[in-house]
Amino acid sequence: MHLPDSPRYAAVELGSDSFRLHVARVEGGELHLEASLAERVALTASFEDDGSLCEAAMRRALACLREFARTLDLWRPQAVRVVATAALRLARNASVFLPAAEGALRRPIELIAGDEAGRLVYMGVASTLPHSETPRLVLDIGSAKTELVLGQGDVIERIESFPVGALRQSLSFFPGGAIDAAGFDAAVRSGRSRFAESALAGRCPKQAWGACGTVRALAEIAREDGLSDASLDRSCLLALRGRFLEAGHVARIRLAWPAAARAPHLAGGLALLIALLEECGIETVLAAQAGLRVGAIWELHRRALTPTLPGLRAPDKTVRHSVIG
Repeated sequence: MHLPDSPRYAAVELGSDSFRLHVARVEGGELHLEASLAERVALTASFEDDGSLCEAAMRRALACLREFARTLDLWRPQAVRVVATAALRLARNASVFLPAAEGALRRPIELIAGDEAGRLVYMGVASTLPHSETPRLVLDIGSAKTELVLGQGDVIERIESFPVGALRQSLSFFPGGAIDAAGFDAAVRSGRSRFAESALAGRCPKQAWGACGTVRALAEIAREDGLSDASLDRSCLLALRGRFLEAGHVARIRLAWPAAARAPHLAGGLALLIALLEECGIETVLAAQAGLRVGAIWELHRRALTPTLPGLRAPDKTVRHSVIG
């Protein structure tokens, strides 16, 4: 039974591929998820040649946001945070679409950069793990961006954002959905070149947490095929590469493994994950079951407890952010 004064919050994430909504209560220091919605709108995949969102994608997005608004009206959270990530920062016609999106959702939308997205992802993952002063690395491979976040406990030490994601890698190296060894190896080399300038290369913890659909889907496939019980190491990822090459096409991968249908650009994401392990010296990756939306909900709760504070960002002197092109 819910405590009568246990607060309810909601977080909405307008991602490059999918829009997602979490509604949760905080009781006894724990977060209890009450509702979760997700709808694939494929914003980035639907860009016009000039970098604008196409009409069909905007219609899908607005219909999704109207449904989210009805859900929020039903649950009546005391606070809501709505954030938009890479696609709406990049879209040429975002200034036209965003007012319509805010009208459909009936809530303000905040455009956030890679450092803020990484910070919220880290907070979400950290909230699910025991407190530890051991350095902790969280990675998030999105459709258009990849973030690496290094921290200790609740304190973030460094955030790095790379302008490459699973969608871009898939479109560039697996045109038409066909997957072959030459394309896959090129996708890995391209990813390594992107991550080569990371200041974290060579100083990453050997174990990382993956707060993204790519890692969760790959971990599920690895368990299903008997390749791993929990963690993804390089040998496991190369075995998955071999299975994807045997399948030969994105459509056959989705038919073979249900988890792949939830991560539509999984081949590109796998190539980037292999590149991260090889370039940064990471040995294993574990799937985290929390990320940006959980981090946003915890921040809403902490702000409610300390309303005089503008936020809970780690001190500026301990946060170093870089965008690496």
